[in-house]
Amino acid sequence: MARFMKNINLVSRSAEAFREERLAPYGIKGCQSHYFLEICRTPGISQEELSRSLLINKSNVARQISLLEKGGFVKREAKDGDRRTFLLYPTQKMLDALPEVKRVHGEWRRLVTEGFTEDESRQLQLLSEKMEQNVRKFMESK
Repeated sequence: MARFMKNINLVSRSAEAFREERLAPYGIKGCQSHYFLEICRTPGISQEELSRSLLINKSNVARQISLLEKGGFVKREAKDGDRRTFLLYPTQKMLDALPEVKRVHGEWRRLVTEGFTEDESRQLQLLSEKMEQNVRKFMESK
């Protein structure tokens, strides 16, 4: 199992580098692609909800949102009656870049699952979803 976790870590780091390289021409960092997907999927999501959804600490989310806002990708609005809570909305620039972000994610998925049978791909999906549930349960208990 130790080798398995090493492999997952290697795939994760390589995915980040792959996205970084492919999305650089658009002014998007590799780690920001997940923000794109979540903000476009859930316009008006709060920074705190985004932090929970992506399992990224609040300070890192705030830092990346600030960079995305400066880049013209996201609009941050204070929630009515609560100046500490910010809601996040995609700008047209983010919406225009979204198809490329999705394409790059799909390209990576195809690359890492090359040679898999349909059954192997389905099994991997099911097992990784179980792992995610375990991680979320652990993180929520903290």
